[in-house]
Amino acid sequence: MKYNQAIGSILLAASIGLSISACGDKKSESKSSHNDHDMTEMEGMKDMSEENVETTVATPMITKESAQQVLSAYLSIKDALVETDGATASTAATTMIPLLDGSDELSLRIKVNAEYIAATNDAEVQRSAFNKLSEDIYTLVKSTEANDAPLYRQYCPMAMDNQGAYWLSSKKEVLNPYFGDKMLRCGSVKEEI
Repeated sequence: MKYNQAIGSILLAASIGLSISACGDKKSESKSSHNDHDMTEMEGMKDMSEENVETTVATPMITKESAQQVLSAYLSIKDALVETDGATASTAATTMIPLLDGSDELSLRIKVNAEYIAATNDAEVQRSAFNKLSEDIYTLVKSTEANDAPLYRQYCPMAMDNQGAYWLSSKKEVLNPYFGDKMLRCGSVKEEI
């Protein structure tokens, strides 16, 4: 719960900051046109659906080369969680953090989840953040074409208390990072990227 509140607070602060910087400091604009711009922007924000927010996030400011390095660190986290090795997952997440400057919403969310995974060696706690990280890495890969080799988006319907969860793998063979050796083969390939 605290984790979700922290992410919500960070995203709220980022959106306020972006709104303020979007308005700029243009002295040549008249006061009324500036207010009209603010009203139009606020109405646009109010009308945004979750689907539109995801579309907005889908344009990361990260280079393809950096995205490839982030993907490599993500796959190391995934492999460590398959082995239920929280220390290795933490180390892999630590290597991901400096690759992300948080200059856009997607890289900020990836960075926050990587920091969460890096902060603990408890694989069960890391798996919660890994679920969110997996969705954002999927968006990153799709928008930057970071993968040079095929990736497989896999899904386990029993993960996350039977709510289901996705992850990416460089191998078609299902090795479940949410359960490790408890249910290693639980899941299926849903998409090849």
